[in-house]
Amino acid sequence: MATILNSRLAKLRALVVDDMPAMRQNIRSQLGQLGIEQVDQAGTPNDAIKYIRNTSYDVIICDYNLNKETNGQQMLEFLRSQKLLSPTAMFFMVTAESSYDSVASAAEFQPDAYMVKPLTGGKIADRIERLLDRQQALKPITDRLQKKDLAGAIAECDRVLKTEPKWIVDILKTKAGTALELGQNDEARRSYLQALGLRQDLVWAKLGLARCDQAAGRLEEAKIIVQGVLEKNAQYIDAYDLLAQIAESQGEDQQVLEALNKSYNVIPSARRSRMVGDAAYRVGDLEQARSAFDKALNHTRGSLTAQASDALSLAQVHVDIGQAGNALEILSAAAQDHHDDPGFANRQAIIAAQAFAALGDMASGKAAFESAKELAADIRADANTLALAKAAFCVGMHEEGARIMAKAIKSDHENARLVALARRVLKDTGNEALIERIVDDAISAGALIVDEATRLMRNGQFDESLAKLEEALNATPDNTGVLLAAAQLHLLWMSQKGLDRSYVGRVNGYLAQLDGLMPNSERVAKMYRFLRETLVKVAKEA
Repeated sequence: MATILNSRLAKLRALVVDDMPAMRQNIRSQLGQLGIEQVDQAGTPNDAIKYIRNTSYDVIICDYNLNKETNGQQMLEFLRSQKLLSPTAMFFMVTAESSYDSVASAAEFQPDAYMVKPLTGGKIADRIERLLDRQQALKPITDRLQKKDLAGAIAECDRVLKTEPKWIVDILKTKAGTALELGQNDEARRSYLQALGLRQDLVWAKLGLARCDQAAGRLEEAKIIVQGVLEKNAQYIDAYDLLAQIAESQGEDQQVLEALNKSYNVIPSARRSRMVGDAAYRVGDLEQARSAFDKALNHTRGSLTAQASDALSLAQVHVDIGQAGNALEILSAAAQDHHDDPGFANRQAIIAAQAFAALGDMASGKAAFESAKELAADIRADANTLALAKAAFCVGMHEEGARIMAKAIKSDHENARLVALARRVLKDTGNEALIERIVDDAISAGALIVDEATRLMRNGQFDESLAKLEEALNATPDNTGVLLAAAQLHLLWMSQKGLDRSYVGRVNGYLAQLDGLMPNSERVAKMYRFLRETLVKVAKEA
């Protein structure tokens, strides 16, 4: 076994990250004794990032305590969020036994394993060997997933289960999650229940059942399951996220904020602070939003994980609470750290325009607005666009603000968050009387397109109906309402006319786009089911 193991390990390339040279060299020696000769060493997070950008590593062993700006957990967060790690890379976090519990419980981005000091060659070998065995066993599944072949991945799960029963829990977790992603709720539910039949303590499986209920529109049932999980395990961070998602689907923004606040108490991270800040801003709790974004800045100051959005969001809140001077100071300081960020200058100018206007410097405000408008690539349906509209209103350019806002809403008239924020902007700028003319009319314009296309389809005018939606998508490619209607009407066309491969391709494209725009949406899941049912129907009729 030792020969086989060493033969496997000899092919691996490793990176050791530790700020203490003696510790790096000690781990390097341990790896060498295991047959791993290709070992690089990094003494700082920045050095480690440079290595990882240029080299594909099989094993990364990283100490948790690196320096006062960036710890090992923050580095892992950066690597995962920037997708710098290969799918097969093994990331081991090294920590002292005294701090293991606090480090492990406060980690959103989990490493492949935690290793408690002192390290030995045997400990490292055991960890690597088990992960290599798991990778090899699940490779047929992961290969399918990397190719986005979800149906094929589920089929491979069933096949691998027969040959590799040792990994049944891992396989069931992958199978259930993939089935849920495909909208196969019943299949997902069976897999989650099978996993719970093996081990009742699998919290992810219980939350999986809640996600099945959520996808089926049974929101209260889903909420009861999640609350039950939290009663027994108040530290389980995914449960708070799911609770927030359910509350948002129910239109309960205050409950969203409460769930996210509780999640921050469990893991007081920069990411959690941003989530709390965004939720607080949506409900109009500006003081809590200010505090949350300020915490996000402090969490990441000098760290690799610092984001320009933290300073920008904080500056926006300061404008809204009447502290425009503070907002300009925050923007000026942030410009030094984020001048390379491609989106920073645009949003900086948007907020500066509002701040200058609040200070009575309308000339500077208008100049900043014109700069922001020039930097904006297009009128998109997002919060940044509505901030641009807000800037226009603040500097007295009301017609321009109304035009920007109306076009943004028409681009995604079924986006509840966008519409709510638009109403908020008009109220904040003293233009509440314009809500009906701008917001309601823009929503109606988008809905009329869908209604007209549906009417044409019902009248048997299939080509005219589809042409109407294609025209709308050319004008507003991210409009979720039009995308859903386009998918539905293409499927209705095929259910009556027969299979059209080009239409199947279109529908898959619409749904893939919707997955990005509306993650975990039951409406999208239903459309996936409609697609499968349509394909089965036309296959039987062929």
